[in-house]
Amino acid sequence: MLSTIEADLRANVDHTKRTGLGFWAWVIGKAVVTPQVQVVVLHRIASALARTPLRPLAFVLRSIGLVWSGAEIHPDATLGPGFALVHSNGIVVGPGVVTGVDCRLNPGVVLGEPGRGSSGDYGFPVLGDHVTIGAHAVVLGSVRIGHGSVVGANSVVRGDVPDDVVVIGSPAKVVRRLVPFEDDPSRATAITE
Repeated sequence: MLSTIEADLRANVDHTKRTGLGFWAWVIGKAVVTPQVQVVVLHRIASALARTPLRPLAFVLRSIGLVWSGAEIHPDATLGPGFALVHSNGIVVGPGVVTGVDCRLNPGVVLGEPGRGSSGDYGFPVLGDHVTIGAHAVVLGSVRIGHGSVVGANSVVRGDVPDDVVVIGSPAKVVRRLVPFEDDPSRATAITE
């Protein structure tokens, strides 16, 4: 769990510009004062507690995270290392959501199952590695967002998204293909497991 929390902390700092003690001072500072980092750390602890007899305490931590940050992340969500919230307000992550390595969510993102009266599958989204979800985007149902893909702001995703594309709109449609993440170091700095 500690290596996953370290990856989460690294994902919240531009580690291409700082190294050594300066980098770690910046990381610790962000962890102490920024709610979007605090709620991710609380989720990691809640997720570990949810698999023990102390499961009710996991939901107390989820509530504390919601009050502190405005983000509601269910303890049963499986979030890969390097999970980062650009800002935490309005984020909702349901219990069956699975994310890969280096997932970034912008404010207002909803990842969950469709509501009552909706047609389609009632599962939860699975996000690949190096996925970015834009502000106020909604991803509902048993859909897969491919590795390296970007979901544009205010988009609604109800179908699978291929690897290395940008999708926008409601319903979301592919508007651009991207160079695979591993082949384009300018897209981001990879988080190692």
